[in-house]
Amino acid sequence: MPDTAPLTELARPEKERWLTPGVRGIGTASFLADVGHEIPTALLPSLLTSTLGAPAAALGAIEGVSDALAGAARFGGGVLADDPARRRKVAVGGYTTTAALGAATAAATAVWQVGLLRAAAWTARGLRVPARNALLADIVSAKVYGRAYGFERMMDNLGAIFGPLLALGLVAWLGLMWTIGLSVIPSVLAAVAITYAIRHTSQPTSREPRRGRWSRDRCRSR
Repeated sequence: MPDTAPLTELARPEKERWLTPGVRGIGTASFLADVGHEIPTALLPSLLTSTLGAPAAALGAIEGVSDALAGAARFGGGVLADDPARRRKVAVGGYTTTAALGAATAAATAVWQVGLLRAAAWTARGLRVPARNALLADIVSAKVYGRAYGFERMMDNLGAIFGPLLALGLVAWLGLMWTIGLSVIPSVLAAVAITYAIRHTSQPTSREPRRGRWSRDRCRSR
């Protein structure tokens, strides 16, 4: 009877380690960032209508413009994220800028100021998303992309749930403006978490795309 043990060992799928410090760092950053920007998002209608006396249409206009800019910024962020060195700076800068601009809404005294800060914050948020996704792809192998990205999405959704709940409790305790201002704390911690993840990510090389382009040009010349 032939020995099938070696075949069994070869057929057994190799276990990939996916919940690395880098993946945990990115997941934590997504959770904290969502907590940070969901707080002012939940309180924005009250800020505009009750505090600043703006009509409900102002909220729709601000949110529509901000979402449009965030979508356009993702395209530009994707271009920046293709550069391995630049994607790290864009990720950290995007998280930090979103934190500062979102919390600065607490100091706004006019509707146009809220709109400008909101649009700028959402633009920075859109820029950072492709860089974060590219960093996650740098950390784990393609075999475990599903688990790694699923973990990041789970943490993001948990932050979207916890943020408004935290805002509800803080408003009752501290008031509207203080709650919006304090949203900078989880947002800054998100920037710290993404920096931690970057420190646990090996620096990828950008030479491979250049070789691919050279190969294509060489084939065309034949």
